[in-house]
Amino acid sequence: MSLDFNKGGSRYGRTTKRKKTNMILNILIGVVFIFIVVLASSLFFGKNDPATDNENQLATGEQELSETEENAAEQESEEAAPTDEEEAESEEAEESAEQDAEEEKDKEKEEKDKEEEKEEESNEADDSETEVSENSDDPNVIKTMTNPGWGPVGTSQSEPHTSVYDEGHVDWDEKLKAVEAATRLSSSDYTLIFLGNGGSEHSSIASIKNKSTGENFKVYLEWVTNKGWKPTKVEQVKSL
Repeated sequence: MSLDFNKGGSRYGRTTKRKKTNMILNILIGVVFIFIVVLASSLFFGKNDPATDNENQLATGEQELSETEENAAEQESEEAAPTDEEEAESEEAEESAEQDAEEEKDKEKEEKDKEEEKEEESNEADDSETEVSENSDDPNVIKTMTNPGWGPVGTSQSEPHTSVYDEGHVDWDEKLKAVEAATRLSSSDYTLIFLGNGGSEHSSIASIKNKSTGENFKVYLEWVTNKGWKPTKVEQVKSL
């Protein structure tokens, strides 16, 4: 009986080849199975991961908040932006206010000019009525001025009147008011040297120095019942 080595060798080779093919298929199936398991696990655990969910929710919430703030800012900007009509009304209001201010300013200037004009006319009238005498028996007197237009300066005191020489008293202040009316000097224009009794209860005399010119004056006053102090004579003197 003869042996067929070629036939037997061919069967062995086929068997070996089949085993290798099966092994490779099994390995590939195992790799695919492992990949499927890993993929499924990744999807399952990734979906149910609380940290991932929180991060996703936080990111979504921040995005929504940002969008809400942007929308609110845009709406507020739109509401704050004046319309053409509002701008026109605002401009008209500003123009009207400026016009009113100008008119008020012009009115005040006009009134001030009238007051100054009236005061100048009054001063001119006073000057025209003022009588000046340069003849005096007193060598210290340079000239004497009187004016029939000088009247009582008014008073807030009641009768019977008592002359008071206390600085700051109402009677003191009213005496100085009469001095200023006669000399047309304000309290800041002169220095009061003396204010005292003029020889009786209802007469006074004040000595003042003009700050700007250095001129010296004596102002004589008398009390008029219920009407206040009235200047009667002003003397310009060489010395006080």
